[in-house]
Amino acid sequence: MHALATVRALWRPVLALGMALATGLAAPAARAQVNESVVVARAELIDPEISQARAMITWVDKAGGLWLAGIDRDTGMLLPRGGKGVLLDADAMRTSDFDIVSNGPEWISTASGEQVVYTKFLAGKPHQLRYARLALARQLASGAWSNGYVDAKRPRNTPYASHDAQDPMPRISYVDAAGNHYWRNLFDPSSETRVTGYPPSLYFSLRFVANTRAAAFAAPVDGVSQVFLYWLDQDHAEQITFDDGQKDLHSRPWIWQAPEFGGAYVLATVVDDTELRLYVLPPGGSPGDWAVTGSIRTPERGVINSPEPFVHNGKSYLLFTASKPPATYPSTIFLAGIDEAAPVPLQLTPDVPLRIRTDPEVFVANDGPYIYYNRAVIVGDGDQYCLPCNEGWYRTYTGLPPAQ
Repeated sequence: MHALATVRALWRPVLALGMALATGLAAPAARAQVNESVVVARAELIDPEISQARAMITWVDKAGGLWLAGIDRDTGMLLPRGGKGVLLDADAMRTSDFDIVSNGPEWISTASGEQVVYTKFLAGKPHQLRYARLALARQLASGAWSNGYVDAKRPRNTPYASHDAQDPMPRISYVDAAGNHYWRNLFDPSSETRVTGYPPSLYFSLRFVANTRAAAFAAPVDGVSQVFLYWLDQDHAEQITFDDGQKDLHSRPWIWQAPEFGGAYVLATVVDDTELRLYVLPPGGSPGDWAVTGSIRTPERGVINSPEPFVHNGKSYLLFTASKPPATYPSTIFLAGIDEAAPVPLQLTPDVPLRIRTDPEVFVANDGPYIYYNRAVIVGDGDQYCLPCNEGWYRTYTGLPPAQ
């Protein structure tokens, strides 16, 4: 199917299109107070990834071990408390490898449940990008876990994954040692495709769009960074933003299905580093018809980092970190909705003590959603991967009600 026809066929009509939406937090979150608490004070536990379906995290330690730990759905705390539950791979990547590999292990949804993709270095070789490979840890029918290279021959690293539940054809995106971008179907090596329209970078692999064979990235057009929708099977990219403002210079665009618009796709992109700008596709629209539908800034117009949408009880929310000017490092966790009249997002974490707060992710416990993140002491201009600076993994309560 042609890409434009695919747009029209896959994306459902938008409800209440044309409404000028002020973005803010849905009313139930008013129950939240500025708060944070430590989950585990383990310095090496950096950038763990959460699986809501499994109620687990995966992460790598300073020795190169790839771990699983459970999350208690009643308390939201780790099982076991220190985070070292099941050792998936004793020789994967180390915490120190975040200096050259921009992401740790990731959950990927497959027909047999959520598995783990990650960067693994060739045995006995230095931890350099030319020796980095893609690897997969998967749970067998017996319940045991196995691991192995996805491709042992080609230097590839930093996989990101698709998250369509029970997906028979899951996808990963990644880069090579020169920062060229690729994607492939996880279980089909011959499907590897280089994304030539995406400028090389060792960071920010393609972000997949939920429930369709597409991804999004930002690339310059006449000196302005714009968002493109990339159709995987057609190897074809279409520009979908055309307005002013540098899009996703230090992040990646997100596209998800928003209940507020009848399940149509909404785009969130960081503009000029300080604004989360939202777009929606009109009914039957073409790629050039994405319309701005909202804008989110912090009260201090801080630098926005690591935005991520999630849907809870039929509403969309965006979590993100932001700086407190004049500093530029992320210090505060915020939460915003996309369909309410509140003029500003809700600040969830305190200003004191002043800390770097990074890599926020949501987990919905039995009493509602929490945002989990790393917290670190500030050195210099702010180094989020400074191992001695990391105070551990923390969380903040959103005030949103339990899942209904």
